[in-house]
Amino acid sequence: MRKQLKQPTPRTRSHTVESRMSIMHHPIHPMLVVYPVALLSLVVVTDLLFLWAGDAFWAQVGYWLNATGLGIGVIAGLVGMFDMFSLRVVRRHVSAWNHFIVAVMVLAMAAAGVWLRAPDAEAAVWPWGLLLSSVTFVLVMIAGWLGGTLSFRHGIGVYGDEQSRTPREDEPPEE
Repeated sequence: MRKQLKQPTPRTRSHTVESRMSIMHHPIHPMLVVYPVALLSLVVVTDLLFLWAGDAFWAQVGYWLNATGLGIGVIAGLVGMFDMFSLRVVRRHVSAWNHFIVAVMVLAMAAAGVWLRAPDAEAAVWPWGLLLSSVTFVLVMIAGWLGGTLSFRHGIGVYGDEQSRTPREDEPPEE
């Protein structure tokens, strides 16, 4: 028998906050962040594969994962930053500020990784590339956990029904 997932109750999520950056009520930030999360999380794997196998292919793959993760991460970060700074209710959550700070740290670490790997991807892997990719992996997990807290606990940036949606500051009150 399949166990059914528990639906949010009024005690766990009393309302939703709709994203300003959305396509047909579907928030863009959660659509974009899956790519840098996956790409930047795999850099540490390619570093370990390079050290284990000694094949330059893995060092090059690590460089391109890092560079692509940084590029898409910047776009996702700009979209998320627009939502955060345009919605007062989001800025009131400590977890939103924590998510923002850790996400900036992730992008800074990814930029450092690209800078380190660009001249010679193979030479960059040991020891500094592996250290950067490992720290980046941990920070990506923390940022994802905090982002999940915003979505699943606080209902921020999710698609919700009209009855539970918190009106935006610029919307007139319902009559």
